[in-house]
Amino acid sequence: MIPDSSDDIWNNIVSELLIRGKMTVPKILNGTEVPRPETSGLFRKSVGEIKGQIADWRATVGGSNRGIHIVEYKDHYEMHVDQYDPRKNPIKHLLIDSPKYGFALGALTIGIGAVLALIRKK
Repeated sequence: MIPDSSDDIWNNIVSELLIRGKMTVPKILNGTEVPRPETSGLFRKSVGEIKGQIADWRATVGGSNRGIHIVEYKDHYEMHVDQYDPRKNPIKHLLIDSPKYGFALGALTIGIGAVLALIRKK
């Protein structure tokens, strides 16, 4: 399959992102509208921390544990590389890439465990 311009643009952006680790991409780049992430075939709609965005997009980095997260805003995309793709390893993703939520999940788990232990004692 010969990549169309959408594939070319997103492949170039992803290549740069993998080197930098994070970056912001305007929706109009060098006078050309950047195609929406889903048109590349790389990204799927996802969820992320609510920050006033329009949407979140994710892609898996083949041959590694990493994942790409795009946060879409009205006029730009904020992108970063996660050490752990949430589709491949959700627990490590929460603990390493989203520690605020990982710790909250851990605290909740400990709390539920403590309540269950108290119930069992009775």
